[in-house]
Amino acid sequence: MRRILVILTVLVGASVMLSACGSKQPQIGEQFIVERVPDSRPRWVARPPADRDNKFFFVGVKTHASSLENGNTDARQNGIQKIVEYIGGTGMVDYTKARVEAGLTDEGQAGNYIEDGYRFLAESIAQGVREDETYYERVREWRPDGWRYFWNYYALLSIPQDALERAARMAFELSLI
Repeated sequence: MRRILVILTVLVGASVMLSACGSKQPQIGEQFIVERVPDSRPRWVARPPADRDNKFFFVGVKTHASSLENGNTDARQNGIQKIVEYIGGTGMVDYTKARVEAGLTDEGQAGNYIEDGYRFLAESIAQGVREDETYYERVREWRPDGWRYFWNYYALLSIPQDALERAARMAFELSLI
């Protein structure tokens, strides 16, 4: 009986020592994904799909969200902001044309109309945007005070070309009021 107790004690002691040798303290900032939905990261997270079927695609992103709900809301808003920026980059010709048609010759006055147009544009775009897919990760990060959890959230948004054009037109018309 005593022999079994000694062997059991030696085995328990050896297993405790071996398990302690294998674990090391994580580095500060080291992150581990503890949950993904869906199970694998979609390709569109890194690069939105090409425009097709008269639809434009944009990816909204929110990292380090405190909750899943906040991640969804912020990722959607980020995607809408990207759509507005896209219009800004490609739509300056349209705004210049509209400014000339409206008879605005003062650059300062025209700038105010353009800023107002962008604000109205964002509001109009939100109505035409569709959330096609989402992907999120729950992340565990080692901090000096222990483990911290947060969410990374990605939303694939699409907007039909006609809705985008309608939103831009409405934004300009509203800015003239």
